[in-house]
Formats: sequence, structure tokens, C-alpha cells
Amino acid sequence: MARFTVLLRGTITANPELFLPVACLFVWQVTAVAAKPAAFGFALLLTLLLFIYGYYRVLGKTEWLRRIGWVAPRQGFWFYSLIAGVAAAASIWWIARFFQQSLGGVPPPQRILLASFSGPMIEEMLFRGLLFWLIFELLKRRGVPQSAAAGAAVCLAAIAFAFSHNDRSGLRLYATILTGLAFGWMRVRSGSTAAATVMHAVYNLVISLIAALSGA
Repeated sequence: MARFTVLLRGTITANPELFLPVACLFVWQVTAVAAKPAAFGFALLLTLLLFIYGYYRVLGKTEWLRRIGWVAPRQGFWFYSLIAGVAAAASIWWIARFFQQSLGGVPPPQRILLASFSGPMIEEMLFRGLLFWLIFELLKRRGVPQSAAAGAAVCLAAIAFAFSHNDRSGLRLYATILTGLAFGWMRVRSGSTAAATVMHAVYNLVISLIAALSGA
């Protein structure tokens, strides 16, 4: 047991690029099924620990985390990511109202928690992190100018992001592509997948609250 504890501590300390996605997936799974109060409280605790570990302990600590953009953003972009998340949610709400579309049913508390923390971390590390980096590097090595490579990576990651969701038709598909483009824009402008994650989390939280308050 002592040997396992030392090994686990070494993995957490030395390989955050491996442990952080695993921790995200674990918290995501626990939160998804945390319908009862005790389970929801446990999910809240795990989410808090994940947030502290991901944002305060390992941000930009290793080369791989820096490659996928898990670094502190440029000055001011923590604040801008919050504002951009609210603005994106307001825009999608307005579009949904204009086309007389529902934002969905009232989400249960564990779904709001899932959509506002571990869910965005997983999605942003995958789409605006790993996938964006792979496309961007591939295009750069083929001689594509950096700005064009970044734009193409944002667009392709947004399309892949949209088609990874259950709603793959109609207005919801286009809305997901638009938000994916917005998260990609934040990734490029801030230089940080972590900032894009904050924007994504705020967007999901605000959309969930609007749906809950409107009963739509």
C-alpha cells in the first residue's frame, strides 16, 4: 500500500499531463450520476479539488501541458473569458428566441455542475487543446502561414466539437459550431486553453440558469 501511495504521488506530481485528463474523466463520471444529496456533495468536493489541481497546481507545469495550451492566459484574459462566456450565452439565448427554439428542459443540479466544470475541461483540452495543436502544427509544417493555420484549426476543431454532441441537426448544430468558434477564438487570442475552458464553463452555466429560470 505504501509503495502504491508513493507511485500515485509521483504520477500526480511528475505527470500532470496524464493525471489531469484522467482526473477530469473520473470527476465527470461521478458528477454525471450524483443525483442523491450525498453523492452530489461528493461530486462538489471532487470538482473543487480538480479545479485547484488543474488551475493552481499544474497550469503550464510541463511541456505537454504548454503544447495543448494549459497555461495562464495573456494579461486580462481571465476577466475577458468570463465576460465572453456571458456574452456567448446571451447571444445563443437571443438566437433561440428569434427562431422560437427551446434551450432544453430544466437541468438537474448534477448536470449543471457537470456542464460548468469537469465537462468543459475535458472538451477544451481535447478540442481547443490537443486537436487544435495537432491541426495547427501539421499546417505550419506544410508551410501554411501561422494566422491561416490558427484559423483553420479553430474552424476544424469547432466542427469536430459540434459533431461530438448529441444534437447534430438544425439550429442546435449551428449554435454549437458558433460557440466552438468562439471558444477557439478565445484560445487563440488568450494563448490559453484554460481561458477557453473558463469561457465554456461560464457559457454552460449561464445557459443552464436561463433554462432553469425560464422553465424552457
